[in-house]
Amino acid sequence: MAKGLFTQGMCVLFREPVSLEKLQQSLTSFELIGVQESVVDNASPETLVMKFRPEVGGHLLVTPSTEKWPDDMGDPETTPDVFVAWSLGQFGPLAFPGCLQRAAEQAWTWDEAEDAVAEHSCHVRLLISYVLGSENEEQPDDDSDDVVLIPDDYNAVEELMFLMKGVSELLELPEAICYFNPGGEILQDQSGLRQGLNFAWNYELPPLDMWANVRLFRSDDAWALMDIVGMGQLDLPDMEAVYDTNKYDPEDVERFLRTASMYLMNSTEEFQDGDSADGPGDLSWIALECDDSLSDPPRETIRWIPDDGSEPPEALLRRAEVDLDDPFDDEPDDLDDEAFEA
Repeated sequence: MAKGLFTQGMCVLFREPVSLEKLQQSLTSFELIGVQESVVDNASPETLVMKFRPEVGGHLLVTPSTEKWPDDMGDPETTPDVFVAWSLGQFGPLAFPGCLQRAAEQAWTWDEAEDAVAEHSCHVRLLISYVLGSENEEQPDDDSDDVVLIPDDYNAVEELMFLMKGVSELLELPEAICYFNPGGEILQDQSGLRQGLNFAWNYELPPLDMWANVRLFRSDDAWALMDIVGMGQLDLPDMEAVYDTNKYDPEDVERFLRTASMYLMNSTEEFQDGDSADGPGDLSWIALECDDSLSDPPRETIRWIPDDGSEPPEALLRRAEVDLDDPFDDEPDDLDDEAFEA
């Protein structure tokens, strides 16, 4: 899904359902506008509508669900209500099937992530919309050009920080387990999220590692792919790096990808095909513009390859979706957690 009816989405996993009233009481920093009934998701009959940028029709929608996170995103035949909700972006505009499983498998800084996911029985979604939320809104015809999905002064960082505030308050509830970002495939418990946010605040940086995950996949005994997933929340391309594990340390590659992503956040320039940047090994790394990523979720990426004379496997150089076997193992490679600390 792409940004449309919803521009950002985050989630909190819960051990047991919490009443709408209790959720409202926990969100002390937000102004309640009203409660809306759902006509799509049967497990989420009501949504809290909170004030957010009323001058451009913005709202924060807080939707509790009595069911587990639907990681398969539904099926048009067997679970059409979930499938329709996903197609409308109600699980987050960048959510893709399997995002929770991948987040748990690639939670390098939280060893208990997979156990926490197994413990959850329900969830609460937080979404930003400039179209939905008003009780008196008029729904335009499908052919209308009057619908403004994203305002001219749209600020993705402002939205993400606003959602972080809501997530942090919901995590104070005893029934809450952890924070889950579907678009960035991030899982963090309350302590880990607080540490990440405090680190960013102390250094006056955006908490990028709380929004976008770094993942590692093995292709064979020598070659690996490391990528960042979640930069689409900031309307930027994700990064990939293909490298020989016998030559480069994963922590150096991770640092390189984070630095390149932060550069795009703070620059009006874009990486183009053939651009080079100083990277691990004190070498130039060459950028490839790719129409499709090497791993799920499908998305456009900038893929970096070290200019060291090596030849990556052909499967790691493909730039568009083709009918090939997955070049990676089913499970991610084991890494030292220190390689992924902020």
